[in-house]
Amino acid sequence: MNRLPFPVVFVFVMLLAGCGLVGAGRGDWDPFRGSEERELRVTVENLTNMDVTVTVLAPGRRENLGTVNPRSRNTFGVSWSRSQEVRFRLDPLGSRSHTTTPFSAGPGEHLEVIVQDPITRSFVRR
Repeated sequence: MNRLPFPVVFVFVMLLAGCGLVGAGRGDWDPFRGSEERELRVTVENLTNMDVTVTVLAPGRRENLGTVNPRSRNTFGVSWSRSQEVRFRLDPLGSRSHTTTPFSAGPGEHLEVIVQDPITRSFVRR
């Protein structure tokens, strides 16, 4: 039975492994970016009298940031590898939730979410 030489098989396997990494969505990863350049910073300013839980919504992604106390602000970091639309779900304690309008954001950016009363007046800005 004819067998391929080891170096040929090794190169073929390595090529397949490399293609698998690109196909898995890691093709935009840059080892020269600092950690702050690979994340989206989000400052939430809660102007209401209620605790508000904030969740990041992006295509295929949902990540709970945490709770922001009444009349306070909190800054969060979210791992973010590429530019895409983001929305924020705001869940005030004991009230109806609200989802902000879509906002385009990329790695290294800083967004501010301003939570107002009524919750439907809340907005996102750079």
